[in-house]
Formats: sequence, structure tokens, C-alpha cells
Amino acid sequence: MPNNNYNLYQSSYVNYNWTNNFKNEKINSISTNAITPWFDASLQVSTLNDHLYFENSSTNENQQIVSPKQYNKTINYLSIKLNKELKLGKFALDNTFLYQKVDQRDFIVNVPEIVARNTFYFSGDAFHKALFFQTGVTLNYFTRYYANDYNPVIGEFFVQNKKQIGNYPNLDFFFNGKIQRTRIYLIAEHFNSSLSGNNFYAATQQSLS
Repeated sequence: MPNNNYNLYQSSYVNYNWTNNFKNEKINSISTNAITPWFDASLQVSTLNDHLYFENSSTNENQQIVSPKQYNKTINYLSIKLNKELKLGKFALDNTFLYQKVDQRDFIVNVPEIVARNTFYFSGDAFHKALFFQTGVTLNYFTRYYANDYNPVIGEFFVQNKKQIGNYPNLDFFFNGKIQRTRIYLIAEHFNSSLSGNNFYAATQQSLS
């Protein structure tokens, strides 16, 4: 069923007031999982009808007028995920790959086609085994796509097709440890950002007025 933001919204902003009576979304989904000696795999196939979403109807690039919409065409979604962790002594490499494909006439459900997450880490003990720790580097990557933008007035994400993000590596360094009942977790997120010249979008951002 549509949530309250789709059917009814009242605000001091003139353009952010609406009353709707949307139909319920129809979602049919089939998923299956497989565990093999080589990798774990999962497959999902979904069909979406009467999909609800938010859209910016403003023709001014420096303005947002976001309102709810209901898509009257069918959207087909396919995802295939593979996962495998390789271990050699105290070293390990955990790999996850996701492939996604959307069949639609318009840019409504936008997702990156390929998503990869690879973590190389070391596990060990220190201080006469009083401390157990893991430390390593995680690589996150996804192909370029039109990520949804965010509207703070209604607290919702909305569809946009003007700015793309992605297609660059994101490296995180982490350390986590356990001393009896105490847990320690440190992370340096995207520490390679300066090495790539900061020539990328971390998220889409448009002006609100």
C-alpha cells in the first residue's frame, strides 16, 4: 500500500501539498539460492506494476518541485549475486559480485549494473591471545548510473536522470578487535579519494528552492 507521503502531504511550501488516491503496487518476485563448493549464488526475478516513485517536475535546474507519481507500465528486474571467501592461513579474501538488469521504458528504477565488494584481511592474536583482531582493506565498486537524489522537505529520494555517479574504486581501511567483552572498530573510509583527484560524485545533489 502507498505510504502517507504518497497519498497526503501538507507543507508551508506551496508546491508541496497534495492529496492522492494511488492504487496498490503489484510486485511478483521469484528468488532462489545455491550453495556450491566453488561459490554461493542467488537469483532474483521481479515484476513491478503500478510502481510508486517521486519525481522532480521543475524545469529549473536550480529548483526542486518533487511530487509522487505512479508508473502505469511494467518494470522487470533481474539480479544475480555470487559470493566466495578464500582463506590461506590467517589471510582471507572475501568476494561479492552483483549483476542487475532492469527492463523498463523510462528511467524509473535506476540501479548500477555491476556491484563488487572485495575484502582482503588478516586475522590474528596479540598480547598473549588477550586481543583478537582483524585488519584489512575493502574495495567497493559499482558501474555508473543515475542514482536517486534526496529531497529534505519530504524526506524521500526521487528519480533523476541528469547526474550519474559511480565507475570509480572506493577503498576502506579497517581494524576491529575484541578484548574479552570489549569490541574495538576503526575505519578510514574512502582513503583513496585524494589519489583519484576528487573528480567524482559521492552522491547526486541538486539545489532546493
